[in-house]
Amino acid sequence: MNRLQRHLYTVASVISLLALWYAGGVAFPQVFPGLPETFAALVVVLTTPGPYDNMFYFHVWKTIEMLFASLFVSMIAGTFLGIALGRNETLESTLSMWIYGWLAIPSLVIVFVSAIWIGFNANSGYFAVPVVITPFIALNMWEGARTLDADLAEMAEFFGAGRVQTFTDIIIPQLAPFLFASFRSALSVGWKITLLVEAFLLTRGVGFMFRRYFDQYDLPTMMSWLIIFVVFLIVVEYGVLAPLHERVMRWRPDAEGVRVAE
Repeated sequence: MNRLQRHLYTVASVISLLALWYAGGVAFPQVFPGLPETFAALVVVLTTPGPYDNMFYFHVWKTIEMLFASLFVSMIAGTFLGIALGRNETLESTLSMWIYGWLAIPSLVIVFVSAIWIGFNANSGYFAVPVVITPFIALNMWEGARTLDADLAEMAEFFGAGRVQTFTDIIIPQLAPFLFASFRSALSVGWKITLLVEAFLLTRGVGFMFRRYFDQYDLPTMMSWLIIFVVFLIVVEYGVLAPLHERVMRWRPDAEGVRVAE
């Protein structure tokens, strides 16, 4: 499938979604916000100051700030933890049970416990969000570390490569697909937890705006805020992650023993 076909299918899917949305609004107006009403609410959100005289971009930025700060911490911690588990059998036997137990803790419990320990402020979010998403990253990187080619590491050691060089030149390139998968997984989970923190603990951010308009049963405005943040995440995926993934993975052959000519 060429690029033009992909774009045509994307446009067709968007048009289909909008058509279903419009039909749902006409058929079930009490429970499904209509497309015209949502568009009108979106215009108001984008042009009118909200609570505390803050424009929409203030709330979006606060959510982005918490989300990506948490992702930065979690990617570092989860990557090193996952690689350590995958490369050290003793550590794996000791900690594997606790990783799965960590994953089993409900996110809402972590948010509430963070509020009790730290308080109803942004610091609770900066603690809770990394705690929730780090085990997801660790699990992905753990599986990736199990697939590492030991022969390449031995060859690097034979030619005198140090641990740092082996890690950066041998291990990380092999783990690149798992790194991107981990980041995408953490991004999808992390923004939901960030909104949860803002809805329960804070008075700013997209999550706070969801809760505010939920309390008012204003579905069109709730949907308009959802649209804003979904558009942002799509831009991050297709404007940053996808090109970066293609650039980083360019060294890998597209077929066994064959590199597709550009």
